[in-house]
Amino acid sequence: MKYRITTFLVSVLLSACVTAPTYLGKVVTQAPFKVDGGKTVNLPITNAGALPAENDYYKIEGAGFNASMKKGEPKESKLTWAFSFISKKSGEIESVVVEQVTASGELELVVKDNSPTLKNTNWIGQSTPISMTKDLVPWLYSGSNSTFVFKFTIKAKDGSSIVMYQPSIISGRSKAMFLQAMAS
Repeated sequence: MKYRITTFLVSVLLSACVTAPTYLGKVVTQAPFKVDGGKTVNLPITNAGALPAENDYYKIEGAGFNASMKKGEPKESKLTWAFSFISKKSGEIESVVVEQVTASGELELVVKDNSPTLKNTNWIGQSTPISMTKDLVPWLYSGSNSTFVFKFTIKAKDGSSIVMYQPSIISGRSKAMFLQAMAS
């Protein structure tokens, strides 16, 4: 009897390991994030980064940043947040707003596109460049990972609106490479 119970428990544990969701070979977990003034949403991430937010209409393809660095000149080096998504259904888009969700759940406008265009079903938007100084982007100068959550509000010409949340994880390793490239 003891053998049967042990065998049953081992098979249950093994099947749980096999059925855990994966993305690109990485185990997916649901991480809680505070958004919109304190509401909590669970978003899928792996130890390699966040999964793209997706629904029947759109798939977020990118939420990160580009950097233009000038060696030894953080003030002259520029960081630009860059975003993209694919539209899965035909239909014109009236506006796209991307906001960063702060740690307290407040929203900070990053991109507002009132005349969005789709190129081959893809929308791309960028923020205004900011200097890569310690005062303006302090998270870049920390040695740890930085996690951001962006709220995409996509409004169609028919008046319907869809909200999607996309995490973006910037590794400490990546930040160190940017800082090294910018160092004098």
